[in-house]
Amino acid sequence: MKSQKNNMWMKILSVVIAVLIWLFVANTNDPVITKRFYSIPVKITNEDALTKRGYAYEILDGEEVNITVKGKSSIVRSMGITDFQAVADFSKLSKVDAVPIDVTAKKYSDQLDITLGTTNTMKIKKDEVVTISVPVNITVKGDPAEGYAVGRATSTPNLIKVSGPENLLSSAKEIRATVSVDDISHDVTATDKPVLYDEEGKKISNNQIEFDTSSISIYVELWKTKTVDVKLSYTGEPAKNYHLVSFDYEPKQITIAAPDDTLESLDSITLDSVSIDGLKENYEKDIDLTQAVLPDDVILAGDDANDVKVKATIEKITSHKLSFEKKDINVTNNSNGYKVAYDKDNDYSILVDGPSSVVDSLAIKDFVPWIDVNGLEPGTHEVSLHVRDVEGVTVGATTKLKITLKENK
Repeated sequence: MKSQKNNMWMKILSVVIAVLIWLFVANTNDPVITKRFYSIPVKITNEDALTKRGYAYEILDGEEVNITVKGKSSIVRSMGITDFQAVADFSKLSKVDAVPIDVTAKKYSDQLDITLGTTNTMKIKKDEVVTISVPVNITVKGDPAEGYAVGRATSTPNLIKVSGPENLLSSAKEIRATVSVDDISHDVTATDKPVLYDEEGKKISNNQIEFDTSSISIYVELWKTKTVDVKLSYTGEPAKNYHLVSFDYEPKQITIAAPDDTLESLDSITLDSVSIDGLKENYEKDIDLTQAVLPDDVILAGDDANDVKVKATIEKITSHKLSFEKKDINVTNNSNGYKVAYDKDNDYSILVDGPSSVVDSLAIKDFVPWIDVNGLEPGTHEVSLHVRDVEGVTVGATTKLKITLKENK
């Protein structure tokens, strides 16, 4: 009997020793380890617990979490961040606008111990949901075929109602729809999704923003181009004792585009005249062709500048005395061939008034001075000195010259 009891205890001891040996071997070959996993995205659930109350939200912190996982080496080492699920349940939103984050393993959850890092809640900022109307602007990409330009571009709808967080929509400026016209020579019909942009031209993208339509219909007219003359004149006169030396503008031609019926009737563009009335100094102006200067349904095309540059050069009138000699005087209508003798007391000069840039460059030869002896008999006479008109200047009253005509023997 005693021998049987001893055998029983020996068997029990053997089992215990075997289990301990197995545990030792198992832990030696597959030990328990810890491992850090970073940047696990947090999924939001029960979002309508907030949105049904008329609120939108902005996540301030907690879009991702880091965790420490403890478990068997063979399990832990085989796992990645996609094997875990982090959830923020908005139905558990606290009074301080924080939502606890719960992380679970998608497999082996009963064999793992998961500890969150320093971020264990998602912190949000509640915002009112508002609805605004935003205009649609069409963005045209590419260059049409040669000889064509983009004319009218229209969208349906041209206003879209947008709902979303007030802090995001407060800076909304426009909705853009994009269409390509590259190398095309006919009108284009297309559709595009609405994209919201702020006042700085930056895209506003948020899953809480909703549009009242998911598609925009676009129609773009392509117009033929044509090169036409630019006509521009001036009105008025400079101030007293001032003179307009030159008036010029560029370009003299521009390339336009318009519907066929309008384009056929256009050969030139006449701009409103420029007034120089009463001016005492040079005048320069840029006329913006895009600002209600062109006729209706006419646009600039090609690489032409948008401005017509105007310049009027105005100078003060100065007086300049030009002297000459008897040999500079031409005699006209001397059909009788009389000899002409000039009195020694004659004044051989003229007074020229005009801008200094013009007057200073003139010589007596430019005026071709002459006297007319038509019908005069031999003897002493007083005749007028004549001069040719020169553009940009005026000549004061010319002097009288005393001459003596003699028979040519």
